Amino acid sequence: MPMIDPSDAGAEPANELRRNVLGLPSALGMSLAFISPTIGVLFISALVAGKAGLSSPFVFILGTVGISLMASTLAQFTKRVTAAGTFYKFITLSIGPSVGFVAGMLLMFAYALQSPLNSNLFGGFVSQVLKQDLGIGVPWWVLMILVVVFVGALAWYSVHTSMKFDIAFLIAEVVVVGVLLLLIIIRGGAEGQAPQAFTPTHSPTGVGGLGEAFVFIVMTFFGFESCSTVAEEVRNPRRNLPIALIGSVAATGLWFVFAVYAIIVGYGPSHVDQIASATAPLHALAERYMGNWYATVVDLAAVSAIVAVLLAIHTANFRILYSLGRDGLLPRALGRTHHKHGTPHVAIIVYSVFTLLIGISAGAAWGPMAAFGNLGYLSSMGILPIFVLTNVALPVFIWRRYRSEFSWIKHLLFPALSSVTFLAAMWLNLHPWPAAPLNVFPWVVLGWVLASIGWLTVLRRRGADSIKRLGTVLFVEAEGVAEHARPDEVADAVAAERG
Repeated sequence: MPMIDPSDAGAEPANELRRNVLGLPSALGMSLAFISPTIGVLFISALVAGKAGLSSPFVFILGTVGISLMASTLAQFTKRVTAAGTFYKFITLSIGPSVGFVAGMLLMFAYALQSPLNSNLFGGFVSQVLKQDLGIGVPWWVLMILVVVFVGALAWYSVHTSMKFDIAFLIAEVVVVGVLLLLIIIRGGAEGQAPQAFTPTHSPTGVGGLGEAFVFIVMTFFGFESCSTVAEEVRNPRRNLPIALIGSVAATGLWFVFAVYAIIVGYGPSHVDQIASATAPLHALAERYMGNWYATVVDLAAVSAIVAVLLAIHTANFRILYSLGRDGLLPRALGRTHHKHGTPHVAIIVYSVFTLLIGISAGAAWGPMAAFGNLGYLSSMGILPIFVLTNVALPVFIWRRYRSEFSWIKHLLFPALSSVTFLAAMWLNLHPWPAAPLNVFPWVVLGWVLASIGWLTVLRRRGADSIKRLGTVLFVEAEGVAEHARPDEVADAVAAERG
């Protein structure tokens, strides 16, 4: 999506989407940066251990299989439709624009929570580190404001510069954490190796605990589909995007399994409860196995990981506001670009304020670290129904439009297995009904879905063109299928949009 309004006299042609400028490494790197494998290890592992206990590596294996099958579903779509709208576009083409619109609204809800939850993580973690290591007391909310201002200022100056920071941070984090984890495995940890961690029988709360942990594992893979948002800029997208989708999930899945197993070995199987209660499990392990100096290095890697994720998520979300303003669907001020830097500065300010309002409110209600987990849980609960819908959409899409290519294994069995995994996770999180504050979250998701249906009804009264226009602006970050697709794809897209 262009970052400068084409109607602006000062617009630069260089900001238009360029075809065939990104290769497979770039597409793969984009998904890896969004997933942020380091945050999953540094922080989400404690949330998973609190639910699955010693069986955490097993749940990560199960989660990797489920997400890999979901990536396979998206890969089958991207082989045939090189649009940047991912879930919205694929569901629209298969089931219809109304279902696609509601799914897109739910996806937007899940993405919008990512900056508030990660800014809470930054504020809570850095406040604790400063107090623990330097004896300096800085309120978490002050640190939250500082990091949101930093991320917004960097995006204001240059979106491209912010993405370069992302890549540098990602490489540094993985190296720092990987060295520690490998050393723990080699030394045998506190009590030797723990092969029982790869079985499902060691969850402290049984099967229900495995299901609750699964939601946090979905949180670790959040954004794996982001490479498809550059579908129109990738060389040979029908080959490279499927490889990037499945490759990013497989690589990070192996990393997560290895990492959580190493953490369990480091603490010892009889002390898994200490992982669940730790704000940053790797800090204590670094002190124990490499010394205080490396614990400080790990803390710095953690800070860089959080900042990198905030840069990526913040950029994705303010682009949505910019597009809505540019197209007149929200106040046009949101579509303005900076006269010097060419960045959507008004949208950046508005989304930064939104992040702080939601983030500080959640942090004040639950505490910053608990807010990270709770908002992450809520975001993941919003994503799971979209996964199921997309899996349902694939066999419908292939059967109707590419029947000669239909495969009972790739186009029916794999998405069915993926859906069963996600539906089981949702069921285990709703039965028995969770305790507060999680007991409110299913109603929040349902309320958002009903509100989206209400908005859809209003738009229908204005005419089908309003739904198509809003859907394209909200959920498709490129020019869409029709402009660059094969003739059969153009016909498919037009037919779907006409409902």
